[in-house]
Order: sequence, then C-alpha cells, then structure tokens
Amino acid sequence: MPPGDRLAVQTIEFHGDKVAFGEAGVTDEERAAAGRETLAQRNQALLRGNRRRARRRYAHELPDGVHFARVWRRRALAELRPMLTGGPLAVWGEDDDVLHVLWQGPNAQLVSGVRFPMWPVKGAADLWELSLRVRHLDRAVIGVTAVPPGGRPVERIWHGSRAAQAPATAARLAGTLVTREISSVHLGERRAITVYRPPGPIRPMPLCLLADGQAAESHARVLEPAILAGTLPPLILAGPHAADAPGPYPDGRAREYLPYADPRRFAAHLAFVVGEVLPGFPEASHVISAGFSDGAGFALTAADRCPGRIAAAVALSPNLLPQLLDTSVRVPRYLAAGTLEPALLDCARSLAARLAGAGVAHRCEAWIGGHDGYWWRVHLLAALTWLAREPLPRSR
Repeated sequence: MPPGDRLAVQTIEFHGDKVAFGEAGVTDEERAAAGRETLAQRNQALLRGNRRRARRRYAHELPDGVHFARVWRRRALAELRPMLTGGPLAVWGEDDDVLHVLWQGPNAQLVSGVRFPMWPVKGAADLWELSLRVRHLDRAVIGVTAVPPGGRPVERIWHGSRAAQAPATAARLAGTLVTREISSVHLGERRAITVYRPPGPIRPMPLCLLADGQAAESHARVLEPAILAGTLPPLILAGPHAADAPGPYPDGRAREYLPYADPRRFAAHLAFVVGEVLPGFPEASHVISAGFSDGAGFALTAADRCPGRIAAAVALSPNLLPQLLDTSVRVPRYLAAGTLEPALLDCARSLAARLAGAGVAHRCEAWIGGHDGYWWRVHLLAALTWLAREPLPRSR
C-alpha cells in the first residue's frame, strides 16, 4: 500500500479477476467516513470487466496446467430461484466440469472449499452467485460455507459423480472425549485442550498432537472407525485449542502457529505444548504433530525444533515458507493440499521437493477440492495410517 495511507484502495489480480484490496483491519465504514473510496465501490466498478472476462472463459476448456477458473453466463431468475428449495445456499454441478454456488440474502463470504467473492445476480437484489470450471470436478468433494454479515455459517458439501467414498464416521464415539483447561505459565492464560482416547485399557500408544483442538472431535469421529476396524493402530488425539484473539492478520492464531508472524509468541506456544501439554501423556509411545492451514506450519516447525519429542509431522494445506523447513531433522512428514488452493498446493510440493533433495522420508498428496475440513479429516486418517507403517523413534 502507499506508505502512510492506510485508507488506500488498490486493485490486485486474483485468479483471473480484478479485486479491490486494502490494508487489513480497515473497514469500508472508516473509509466512507473519511470521504475515501471503499472496497465495495472499487469492486462494483470492476464487476463489468470481470464478468466479461468470465463469460469468455465459459466458452473454453481450462488451459493445460490450470485446475480451475471463474466462469459466468447470464441466467434467468426463473432458472435460479428453484435451486434454493433447500435453504439460502445452493450448490450444484453442470456437465461434470462447472460448479455453481447460489446464495439468497445479504452478500455472504465464502470461507471454506471455494473462497471467491460472489457476484450479484443481474435483476435480483437478494441473489449472489459464483461459477467455477474445475478440472476433474466429477472426482471432487468441495465444501462450501457461506457466512452472512452477523449471521451463522451455512454449509453444503458437494460430491462429484465419481468422487471416492467418504471414510466411515462415528455417530457416537465409543472412546472418551474430554475438554479441559490448562493454566499455562508460558502463555500467561488458561487454554482449553480436547483429548480423545480410544476404547480399551490405558497402554503405550502414539499421540497425535493436533493444532486447532476445537476440531478434535470431528477428526476423532473419522479416526475411531478405522481404529475399531484394525486399519489404524489405537492412538490418543490431543488438541490444544487455538488462540481466541481475532483481528487483522496475523491474528492470535497465526502468531502462535507461524514462526515468522511473531517469533516470541510462537516460542511461548511451543513451550506450552512441549512443556505443559505433552507431560500429561506419559503413556505416549511417540508424538506426531499435525495441523491444517496455519496449524500445518506449527506442526512442521514443532517437529523441526523438537526432534527428540516429536517423531513425525502431518501438514495439511501448509502455509510455511519452504526455506524454513529444517531438512537436517530426519523425521517423516506427510504433506497434502487441494487443487482449489493453488498457493498452498505449491507450498506443499515445494516442501516435499526440499525433503526429497535431502533424502528425508515423506509423502505428498493432492486432493480435488479446496481449503476444507472434509479433506483435512480424510488426509489426517491417511497420514496416520501411512505413519503407522514407518519406523518412528520413541519420544522422550
């Protein structure tokens, strides 16, 4: 941004669209009060050109090497409104290569598998739309979560006609799931942790240390059926919750999970996990750090900095600068990201290339989808199943 001008609005390229961009934490209300152009005004001015380019793309196949592109064509309201019989959010496919999203109400933000801004539907004050041509859409699973202003999220999960079957999910857990709080010396506050233990006696078993422990229950519901079926060895899932400190990026979560966002806070959080959380599990035979999005950066860096305590790492949709990965640490890493999050997929592949060059055991996978809890659950199961076959040292 222009030096010293926090209210400035600029235009950036975003996957073929031109999008307004401003300093994090500055609202359009603040810009308007100062008599300045708002992000909404700039985006409205850019909309006609964006639609024109997207309409041209509708007529063509995806170029080689491109996984997705926004497309658009004008459609009659009589064609769209019947799609909303199941609520304010509708998701459907066209010809096995175009995904349509339709929202009714105040403009909502899409926050999960697809994260493009929606456009107003011509001729309707209450409808918003997004269309994407997606390579191999018939094999995709895409979660779409819309968050209206001041409202509750609405989610739909779209499965392609040839998508792999979802893993079994436990409706009720046979094991135990407990959330408690730790009064942390290193963090200077109380922090919740959610712990899942499989059914059966307490005995030595692996511990999966999951960043964003608020999601531990949904992951446990996918892991437990595999444990009971014998395809995954019994393990403990321990998830310290993320910092509840919202704000402009880097927020409290990013400051604790990414070593370059706030080195001192990252170090304090790592000391909390290693010095205050892990000692509570003396039965852990070894520790596997795991996380998604910014939490993947924490999982990888924790394994790098604590090789005697952490025996392997799982990084899903990683957002870690590849040059920060310590390839002298010989612990196995599992990396994966989606084709609808190309920057994070590039990151995962760059991290894998560094590990390959150093001869470090790793696995790198891609899913046909986006930044999506569905895929994080699928791939945590896949990662832990793979690591169960790898020789891992006991954690100290």
